[in-house]
Amino acid sequence: MKTKNNIFFKFLITIMGILLIIVVFSFYKRPSLDFRIKNLKLETQAIYLIQRGTTGKLGNLAKDFNLKNKYASHLGIGFIKDGELNIYHIYVKKNAHKNNLFIETIEDFTKPEDLNYVSVWKLNNINTEKFESIKNTLISSEKENIIFDFDFDENNEKYYCSEFVVRALRKNDIQIMQDHKKKVVGFASQMLRKDSLIYFPVDGFEGSDKTTKIFEWIK
Repeated sequence: MKTKNNIFFKFLITIMGILLIIVVFSFYKRPSLDFRIKNLKLETQAIYLIQRGTTGKLGNLAKDFNLKNKYASHLGIGFIKDGELNIYHIYVKKNAHKNNLFIETIEDFTKPEDLNYVSVWKLNNINTEKFESIKNTLISSEKENIIFDFDFDENNEKYYCSEFVVRALRKNDIQIMQDHKKKVVGFASQMLRKDSLIYFPVDGFEGSDKTTKIFEWIK
C-alpha cells in the first residue's frame, strides 16, 4: 500500500511540474513579443504592412483564404507618427464612431488574447513624395464612414481588411497584389451566400518584390 502511495505521489509531482512549466512558458511568451515590438527599428519615412493572426473562429476562417501563409488572418497598413507605428485597419467590430476603421498603435493592434502571429513588412521603393501621398490617403480615410464589406464585393464602397490596403495603395499607383478566385463551401459558403469568392488575400503581397519582411513572431 505504501509503495502504491509513493508511486501516486511521484506521479502527482510529475504532473504538477509539467503544468508549472507550461504556465511559466505561457507567461513569458507575451513579454517576449512586447520587448521585440518595442525594439523594432522602423523608419520615419516608410510605409508598413502589418499582419496578425488569431485562433478564434473568424481568424481560422480567414486563414482558409490565404495563398500560403498558415498564420495570418488580418492585415493593416501604417506609418510612424509621434514615434509610434500607427496602423489603419478595417475590422468586423464597430469602433466608437460606429464604423469599422480602426487607427491603433502596434501595441494595441497586437492585444487580442488569442494572438498567435505578427509580421511587419516594409513597402519597397517609396520615396518622400510617395510616402507623403500614401500617408495623406490614410489620414483622409479617417473622415470617411468606412463600413466592413461583408459581401466581399469589389464594386461597392465598403471594405474588408486587405481590400482597404489594396485600394489605399492603388490610389497612389502602387499595385501590391492581384485579386484571387476561390471556391467556397460549408460554413463559409453559408455565411457569404456564395459558391465562389473573388478577393484580395491577406498574404497576397508575399513573395513579390514590392515588400520586405522585417519582423515575424509565431507563438
